[in-house]
Amino acid sequence: MKHAPLSLRRVLTKGLIGIQIAVLVGFVMLAAVPILLAMGVQQNLDEDVVGDIARSIERGADGGFVLAPNGDLEKTIANYPEFWFLVVDVDGRMLTRGNVPPPAMQHPETLVHVASANINDLGDPRSPYAIVRSRNTDIGRLWVMTGGGPTLSFGVLGKAFGNPAFLGLIFLLSTATVLTIPSLIQRSLRGTEKIAQDAALIDIGQSDVRLSYEDVPTELIPLVRAFNEALDRLDSGIARQRRFLADAAHELRTPIAILQTRLESLPDGPHKRQLQRDSARLGGMANELLDLHRMALSPDGFEPVDIVDIATQVTADLAPLAIDAGSEIEFVGPEKPVMVKGDASALSRAIANLVHNAMSHGGAAVSVRVEVNTDGRVVVSDNGPGIDPTQREEIFWPFHRLSQSPNGAGLGLSLVRDIVKRHGGKITVATAPQGGALFEISLPVIAANGP
Repeated sequence: MKHAPLSLRRVLTKGLIGIQIAVLVGFVMLAAVPILLAMGVQQNLDEDVVGDIARSIERGADGGFVLAPNGDLEKTIANYPEFWFLVVDVDGRMLTRGNVPPPAMQHPETLVHVASANINDLGDPRSPYAIVRSRNTDIGRLWVMTGGGPTLSFGVLGKAFGNPAFLGLIFLLSTATVLTIPSLIQRSLRGTEKIAQDAALIDIGQSDVRLSYEDVPTELIPLVRAFNEALDRLDSGIARQRRFLADAAHELRTPIAILQTRLESLPDGPHKRQLQRDSARLGGMANELLDLHRMALSPDGFEPVDIVDIATQVTADLAPLAIDAGSEIEFVGPEKPVMVKGDASALSRAIANLVHNAMSHGGAAVSVRVEVNTDGRVVVSDNGPGIDPTQREEIFWPFHRLSQSPNGAGLGLSLVRDIVKRHGGKITVATAPQGGALFEISLPVIAANGP
């Protein structure tokens, strides 16, 4: 089962919301316990019963009080035999229920001057505590003194958590977290986005790019440092390989040149021609290795060049070879220049390699077509056997050869791809209209065609 990618912003946002809610709930609980204990020491009575009493008082026909107990008050009366209460209003009307302690009956009219009170000792050992609270009702403001009823319990915490103010505070904190934390995290991780952009620039042609430490969180600096050190080691290894190829190619050119000179002095015959072809193959391999080395080390000081002129010159230079081999070669291009930014000699080598490839693998009397388009595309096609679609990627691998032809070393197409990539273009392989292979180089055009 494929898991969704982990989002640091989502994890941190959820975690912070959860922590805030847990801290708030814990604070309410820690604050409520001492309050409950302090209230229990003073009177230990639950004042919710005052509201039940006030809602159960009605006016009689004579203007006095009539008790019509609601369901909650009836339960309290049934569960607490010592429960009693005294109700008065501003006009001095009074209603009692239960065994009201005599001290509470001495001056009941004075209750209207009390907003809230806790009474610890009424002189009755069975019900020593009482509370006084006032409530606004449909029949006016009532003052209630009561005792012997339900006591406080930790169930009040549930009421506190269900309080709209408490729920509103949680919603406010959660909303603030959702709106602020992601932006804070994004600013904190801005450095990681920068190193991701730097990493995207790293390529074989730009291996000197290193990840920046600027604005990177401290926790990620060891990872960035380790990555940069790994790039340093890779660069060192690549440099050693390039030096080896260059040194090997240089060392090979001298004995190959001597070998070719000595072959010229041999009598003509099939063995001489075979040896000359083999030595030419070795020479081509050495030259291609040197080209790869030069491409890797040469600066990116490209200049505007006309790809039409380059392709025309390559076609003209290779026409005699094609004619000698019994093949045909043609060039098709616009009359106006097609300007691209690049290295003329490298682009010339790329097009020449494609033409050589078509002549070498297209078969006897192959017909080669070189075409340049105004949008920067250079197409080299032939009417040979073509290239199997399953091998169109492998042919660009160094030293990969589709046939055992004595010509070439399997480096030409690899060199072509490197040249095109270095020029910001791309190369594709398809089937030509004539049925053979079609190589298309696409280069970015830098200026409109001249007159």
